Amino acid sequence: MRVMVQKFGGTSVATDESRALAADRVAQAVEAGWSVVVVVSAIGRKGAPYATDTLLGLLNGVDPQVSPAPRESDLLLACGEVISTVIFAQTLRARGYETIALTGGQAGIITDYEYTNARILEIQPAYLLQQLGTGRIVFVAGFQGATERGAITTLGRGGSDTTASALGAAVKPHVEHVEVEIYTDVDGVKTADPRIVKDARTLTVASYAEVSEMAHQGAKVVHPRAAEIAEIHDVPLWVKSTFDEAPGTL
Repeated sequence: MRVMVQKFGGTSVATDESRALAADRVAQAVEAGWSVVVVVSAIGRKGAPYATDTLLGLLNGVDPQVSPAPRESDLLLACGEVISTVIFAQTLRARGYETIALTGGQAGIITDYEYTNARILEIQPAYLLQQLGTGRIVFVAGFQGATERGAITTLGRGGSDTTASALGAAVKPHVEHVEVEIYTDVDGVKTADPRIVKDARTLTVASYAEVSEMAHQGAKVVHPRAAEIAEIHDVPLWVKSTFDEAPGTL
């Protein structure tokens, strides 16, 4: 089995049009012979009904003087990714593909109890691999896992990148080959912030350390934890755009 883990950010699944383009990327991988795991972020950004910041604002708005319990915050915030995962799975199902949608916990992601910024302790990939073996596309809610007692946790901002990279590392010992693709609204890792430097170039190749350092310095293209996990487990990590056919950055 050759496994491709594809992660799509909130802007990639925010509208019918963007979901169609993202679905094209998934379909292309399937038709190329990959067994595909799709990791999805919450739909849209602040203001969108199910975006993480929108849900957080709803919770904090109950009484601004009383901070929500972190455990309950995670329980609510995880809903955004669950919604987008099911919607995106249905998008591919409507195209004739067999799909299954999983929460992070159902995908075998076990974390510590550090609510709102949990660390992955281990991933038990047996069920995910079983579903891939039946020919299904497996959709996994990003940004989340579960404690050993089943409490839902979230992995901190940018945690869906971490989900994708960690799943790639977890399945690697059990398959012939694995790669991870992070899909965003830019066509790869740039030499500078394209919002500031209009002619910033897209790098063809970047080291894990370079990307991790850029992320620590504020670049939002890949979460540093995702780059670190990929480096430790020697998993090829790509950064590509949902919205064009550019080759991206390896």
